[in-house]
Amino acid sequence: MSLFEFNEQSKTVELLQHPIESGFPASAAQLLEAIEASPYCEFQIDLALIRTLFTDSKLTLKPPFIIAKAIDATVSVRVDETNMSAQATFIAAQGGQIATFETVKEAIINAGVQKGVSGRAIEDFLGRQFEASAGESYSAIIAHGRRAKDGDDTRFVRLCATAQDRILSPQVQSDGKVDMRDLGAIITVNPGAPLMQRIPPTKGEDGFTVFGDELIAKPGRDFSLMVMDGTAIDPNNPNVLVAAAVGVPVALSRGMRVDDVICYDNIDVTTGHVEFDGSVIVSGDIKDGMKVKATGDITVMGFVESAIVQSDSVITIVNGAIGRKREEDDDFTCVIKGKGSISLGYAQYSQVFSEQDLMIDKQVLHCELSAGRLIRVGKGDKPRGKIIGGKILNALRVETGELGAPSGTRTQVFIGQYWHELREKQSQLSELEKALNAKSAALRQARKKAEKIPSKQQKQLYLSKIAASDEQLLLKLKHVYRNKEILKNKLNGLLKNSRVTINELMHPGVELQIARDNKTFSRIYPPHLLRMSEGKITQTF
Repeated sequence: MSLFEFNEQSKTVELLQHPIESGFPASAAQLLEAIEASPYCEFQIDLALIRTLFTDSKLTLKPPFIIAKAIDATVSVRVDETNMSAQATFIAAQGGQIATFETVKEAIINAGVQKGVSGRAIEDFLGRQFEASAGESYSAIIAHGRRAKDGDDTRFVRLCATAQDRILSPQVQSDGKVDMRDLGAIITVNPGAPLMQRIPPTKGEDGFTVFGDELIAKPGRDFSLMVMDGTAIDPNNPNVLVAAAVGVPVALSRGMRVDDVICYDNIDVTTGHVEFDGSVIVSGDIKDGMKVKATGDITVMGFVESAIVQSDSVITIVNGAIGRKREEDDDFTCVIKGKGSISLGYAQYSQVFSEQDLMIDKQVLHCELSAGRLIRVGKGDKPRGKIIGGKILNALRVETGELGAPSGTRTQVFIGQYWHELREKQSQLSELEKALNAKSAALRQARKKAEKIPSKQQKQLYLSKIAASDEQLLLKLKHVYRNKEILKNKLNGLLKNSRVTINELMHPGVELQIARDNKTFSRIYPPHLLRMSEGKITQTF
């Protein structure tokens, strides 16, 4: 006679007699061994009842005793907090039915998942149950949402070279050598020549959550071509800008300009000062005491020697700028100022101001520099130039190989100085907010007094005027709050992005100020990064 009996209806294993009556098994351990050796070894065993059978002499339960039961495999599905993925959790069968595709499908429906379900993932998920032991649990992602892919903004692609490209492309001679002085013919364009192409923005791709909710993509921003002097829209293609005059092409962010161009071998006393509405190209040098001012690009193939150069566009000086040695309070004899980027071979005793980027190939000696964005001394992504002495008045980022000199020459660096202007604007907005709140309080008092006016008509008139004034005040306050938030974001961005990168050495004598915090360094430091962290200048090696 069998010790156990399986109940097909309840899916349970029953012990037909109390062990005391049958004399076997003699202990809970023996009973468990018997179950393990039976076809019901994977069933869920009721250990508590088995212990009770052998320890409780006053047991009131009557046979048969249910000591194990078959448990079917279960699948549950949980969606993550972002609604972008669904994870299925499997608990292996304990003598019961295995999970099927229908089991998973039911769990998916119960969880509300509608999109992004992977049939392959479900197959792999179910296949693992044949390697799992009874009651074992495992999980896997079976559904993925798709994030919305925002569209690309309008792009602008140049279709012609500029004077600056010419400087970066010396001519190769017949023997294969490169002549750094021979830059080829001056780049000019004729009417109808294509200058720039506009690549329209894209709409992007909508996404979805696993619940089936649609995620709307943000379309790219649309910008039009800017038609500047000497240019026109191609009549056959509204996305192409063409030249409308003969001249030198000048690249801008969303268009191009065709400048008149004037060329000199040198600019000296024989040419006089130059002031030109267009671009200036000098194949030689700008000599001592001369002044050159242009609305377009200024390109100098040689040196600028104690001269003044000003441009509303890009300035490129291939060899460099050299001024005369000066005392602390003396004016600079060599001054370079540009509203666009400035590129120099090197600079010595010069004042160089750019409203955009300032790029110097080799080194800077005792100069005064300023840039709206980046000052880079050296070439490539990891510049190894030198900044020795002088002062950097302002920039957002400075990148160089060496900063300062082994002798401890005083070298001052001020970056993120726009911070002071932003803080001043914040103070002004706070004062304006106080004044508007004071007016608002006065209007509330006026409203209380108006409520006491006996004449209904006169009271209504006063209340209407007060309401109109209150509405105007509210609009002004909203404008103040919006501007305060904008200023806060600008300040945070400024502090986050202001940094000095040293790629080789920083020498003693360097004085650094970022925003309002300053620090003086009295020893040599290896390559590292200087930036603001929690209101203080920090060094990261």
